[in-house]
Amino acid sequence: MKSQISKLSAYQPGLSPEKLKEKYGIESELHKHASNENLFGPSPKAKQAIKDHVDDLFLYPEPNAPLLQEAIAKHYGVDKSQVLFGAGLDEMIVIISRTLVRAGDNIVTSAGTFGQYLHNAVVEDAETIQVPLIDGTFDLDGIAATINDKTAAVWICNPNNPTGTYHTHDDIVAFLEKVPAHIPVFMDEAYAEYVSAEDYPKTLELMKQYDNVALMRTFSKAYGLAGLRIGYLISAPELAAQLNVIRPPFNTTRLSEQAALKALEDQEYLQQVVETNRVEREKFFELETALKIYPSQTNFVFVETERAKELDETLLRNGIIARLFPNGVRISLGFPEQNEVIRNVLKSF
Repeated sequence: MKSQISKLSAYQPGLSPEKLKEKYGIESELHKHASNENLFGPSPKAKQAIKDHVDDLFLYPEPNAPLLQEAIAKHYGVDKSQVLFGAGLDEMIVIISRTLVRAGDNIVTSAGTFGQYLHNAVVEDAETIQVPLIDGTFDLDGIAATINDKTAAVWICNPNNPTGTYHTHDDIVAFLEKVPAHIPVFMDEAYAEYVSAEDYPKTLELMKQYDNVALMRTFSKAYGLAGLRIGYLISAPELAAQLNVIRPPFNTTRLSEQAALKALEDQEYLQQVVETNRVEREKFFELETALKIYPSQTNFVFVETERAKELDETLLRNGIIARLFPNGVRISLGFPEQNEVIRNVLKSF
């Protein structure tokens, strides 16, 4: 076994509602707000596509989901050779790390961001450089200053998970000007569809100017297909071709491709979900509370507090399963009535 594996732990999901009820002696219903899932679910068209293709399950999927590849390329105005699929962005990070990161290299990202960037770098026996957040936001100047000749990849989560904060288009341009052109910069935009800020980066435009930039998005969040595991990368064709060598041949399923096709097609449903989320999200920033709530552009809010465990348990006793962090609690948004319960807890905490 690789010796560095001993430094890692397997991903630990939160306890199930049943286990939490047993642990805390809770009898009332619990609602899961811990994993940033879209509780409204996917488009009805995506659900119908699954039903329509269930008899195809005995067939292997077509490698790299060619129908969806064409649709994504058309949707974004890129060539299909630039599009590569993974079983969620988790697998895409694995593919990128296996392809680009060697023993003795380093990857640069932030402390307080999505943990799989670091996890997979350790697997490849690379150094992980984590620049502390500034007020819940990536320190882009600090990251740029840390990059060196051993840097194999830079990971920028925008909006950031778990804080929900974001960097503007101009912020990213200024950052990219400081990054050597040969070092890949991966823009993880898993929550991009939820963003309402007008100055959010136009990453596809930036890719025309900066060949080292790659975009990552997913159908797990706003599109509501987390259970089908399908995410994608858009990059320079040369990078996509290199990554495709490592991509497992049948890594995305027939049902996930068909559901994603219909979800992508139904932009009207997507916008309804996104607008409902925006309206509910804004209510948290109008809340009268002493707690610090970061200005999120996602479908969750992060509440910073030294009493994180106490807040997490208070939410739990009010029927809300949130995600506990050392410096706060991340709470996924849900239906209006559930969000109201959450706000009432925050007001009185």
